Amino acid sequence: MIAFHALGLDGHSFEPLRGSLSDDRPLIAVDLLGHGTMRDRASDRLEDHVTHAAERIRQVADGPVHLLGHSFGGAVAALACQRLRGDGHDIASLALLATPSAGGKLYADRADATRLNGVEAFREATLARWFGDAPPPHWQPHIDYASRSLTSLPADAIASTWLALAAFGDFSSLDSPPATLCIASADDLSTPPSVMSGIVDAINGNATGAGAGLETLLTGGHLFPLTMAPDAARLLEAHWVAVEGADIVPAGARA
Repeated sequence: MIAFHALGLDGHSFEPLRGSLSDDRPLIAVDLLGHGTMRDRASDRLEDHVTHAAERIRQVADGPVHLLGHSFGGAVAALACQRLRGDGHDIASLALLATPSAGGKLYADRADATRLNGVEAFREATLARWFGDAPPPHWQPHIDYASRSLTSLPADAIASTWLALAAFGDFSSLDSPPATLCIASADDLSTPPSVMSGIVDAINGNATGAGAGLETLLTGGHLFPLTMAPDAARLLEAHWVAVEGADIVPAGARA
């Protein structure tokens, strides 16, 4: 399993999910451009983010792989998936967690706001969207991690990534992706279930194979891969087992 994180976070955001997966499900988390270990390589070109993701998949993959993307990482994972499948690489499945259905002006405006108002204003607005006004107390460690991660990035890197997301078209451009699981949270203020349902419709409109399905958690906010990691892991593992059992990848294959 190879995972791509949300804008403003890094590969550490998948630690709760990694700890909730079975021992035979190793998860490799990749830092996107402008984030984590790649924070000095920010880019406002979506193509650069997809190229980086595809290169990392090629470097670490040995056999069929399951791709996973959270938020902006979902768009990157889906586009990298399409590129790699076009090159003959075996992508077993795709999972999209709280992923925007399209780019556009909203994200270009956020880029402008970040450059104008600075990182602290970006942090406050982002945490409010991700966790809501009254998050439960046991989410506090995840809020603290997200706050640290958001404020660790320079404004230019954040704005560049918003611009890259703004350039994303939508999922109707994907050419028959592999079996795809979309997961939403009912209380997600950024990408509610209706947005994820739109992704499912767009993918299934072009699907010639397994298509896409949607699962919705009752709570968890936009960062449910952290706040509701065991529930997300349960849905993901069921998806992977179903894909492998259907011989979409060889029986017993792991990535």
